[in-house]
Amino acid sequence: MNILVIISLFNIENSEHIRSAVAALEVRSSSYLAGKYAVFMNNRQRQAIDKCHEIRNAIIGTDLSDLLKRKNETIYNLISNATDDTFRELDFRCPSWSSTQELINLRKLLKGIKENIEVLHKRDYLSITPKMEDIALVNRWIQQYNVKHFYLQVFFDRAYIISFKNILTFVSNDNNDGNNFSIERDDKNQGKTTIKINVQIGKEVLGKIDMPEHKSAMKELDRGRLLFYVTFEGGKGYLDNEIFIRDVIDV
Repeated sequence: MNILVIISLFNIENSEHIRSAVAALEVRSSSYLAGKYAVFMNNRQRQAIDKCHEIRNAIIGTDLSDLLKRKNETIYNLISNATDDTFRELDFRCPSWSSTQELINLRKLLKGIKENIEVLHKRDYLSITPKMEDIALVNRWIQQYNVKHFYLQVFFDRAYIISFKNILTFVSNDNNDGNNFSIERDDKNQGKTTIKINVQIGKEVLGKIDMPEHKSAMKELDRGRLLFYVTFEGGKGYLDNEIFIRDVIDV
């Protein structure tokens, strides 16, 4: 079967060859170990939640509890009723109390909760990143050639695949916004508006990758400048044939 791998949408030469393809794969790479990243982020989230509980108990379980309730009952109710799942949903403005030492201590504790809530608000997943400006281009390409289009995100330990069709379905559901995808202006990509979708929404099509050998190299330019860089050799990915055939070939 003919699988077309597209690196650029703008260098297409053989239209008939493209129309005969079973699927188009737009390959993206990222210098992460996805498994280790997920463990790190899970631990960071857990530590932030534990810290929120610890600080909350230092307030609610002491004389500061009544003080907070008198000064700001809204914040009191928010942190009193918060759970592991709802701490990440909290948002409040830290007060600037400073008239007594008790209020200063309470303010510092609330600031600690606020800082850990901000950690919980941060995106904690690696992402597949189609740019908003590419959506119309890809859609026109699919209509022109009638070939399914997929994004393949490759890391150094695994790879995930998701169809363009599933991306549109997923991001059009308001319930998913802020959970497993976000739309951001990406400073690393010339400030372009980018959809960032949790890679685990896709299918893990490579569950194991043998790391390539790597070594440093040097290039000497004509004017005497030296460039140092890393070269890779070898490496191997192990394709999950069942997922690839079911979700790419036969879909």
